[in-house]
Amino acid sequence: MSQCCVAVNRRNGIETVAIDNNGERVLPSFVAYDEIHEKCGQVVVDRLRFHSESTVFDSKRIIGRNFEEIEIDTMWPFYLNSDKNKPFIKIRNYKKELVSKSAEQVAASLLKYIRKKTEEFQGKRLHRAVITVPASFTNTQKNSTRSAASLAGWDSVYLLSEPVAASFTYFVNQEAPNNTILLLFDLGGGTLDVCLSKIKDNKIITISNSGNSQVGGRNFDNILIKYFIEKLKNDFDITVADGKKYKLILECQKIKHSLSVQMQEALDVEDFDIAKEGFIKIDRQIFETLSQDLLTNIKDAIKNTLYYSGHKAHKINKVLLVGGSCRMPMIKKLLQDMFPNSEHCCDEHPEEVVAIGAAYFAYNYFFA
Repeated sequence: MSQCCVAVNRRNGIETVAIDNNGERVLPSFVAYDEIHEKCGQVVVDRLRFHSESTVFDSKRIIGRNFEEIEIDTMWPFYLNSDKNKPFIKIRNYKKELVSKSAEQVAASLLKYIRKKTEEFQGKRLHRAVITVPASFTNTQKNSTRSAASLAGWDSVYLLSEPVAASFTYFVNQEAPNNTILLLFDLGGGTLDVCLSKIKDNKIITISNSGNSQVGGRNFDNILIKYFIEKLKNDFDITVADGKKYKLILECQKIKHSLSVQMQEALDVEDFDIAKEGFIKIDRQIFETLSQDLLTNIKDAIKNTLYYSGHKAHKINKVLLVGGSCRMPMIKKLLQDMFPNSEHCCDEHPEEVVAIGAAYFAYNYFFA
């Protein structure tokens, strides 16, 4: 799932902020409007069972796009309609009324919540922020993000490319040899960025970038969802009801995470029909086989970046892995196969790397 993370400048250095109410430093990008004051984060995920019609996620895949450009996900609990080709999200509010929200309004809900939690952590009002966006974002998507930040109460924002932010994290505290060529691979919950850069006189110079704002960890979830829907139907004659879709989404996320550390996992059939018992097993090899088309799309994004840079794979000195989805063994293997001679770097907390880099940049941009 797509997530948010925040880092701030403190006297003792950069710190990531526990912005979720459960104390976690990453916030699932879920917003619920079933109460007067909208809720964000893991609490929304946990209550999805009861309030799916009031819940929105994947706003990053909608913001700044025309309606005709959006790939509709059949697992979304909300609906999209169009007004002059601008998409609006239809949800139920706390009065159970059907209302429309723009993607900017949803993003503003997240950014407002993040500002509030960060101000609590800092103990003061905050006015300025660096917000990171995918390298593939268009000017329209960037402007929509600025509008969302304004709605959330930020007075001044600077939009920074996510790959550039991640590069700061890796190199701000270490000397990199001059002329080092690095490829930054950022696979988050909802988007993919690939950026090729060069270190020149201790500066990071972007050579080329590519990406896909419709490829991310959520796509791997959808592969598992499709697999289990078919197995439930064919093996147990169970059709997943709309009211149970939330359950399948969350279970598939858990199974995806499990398959990164173990070879086999299973779905409990009884969760979808209490009259039937059994388990549907899936192993890592099956998951990787089902993911081949998606892996090909990811390879193509990498090849495009190399092509437009004029560099060959064997010339890449470092490959930097960013984003929680990089924990999947199939992603690490894909990169190792494409860049066997490169040094591969993956932070212990890859989903925090971009936020930390943005904080380094913010200090230099706003205060230096």
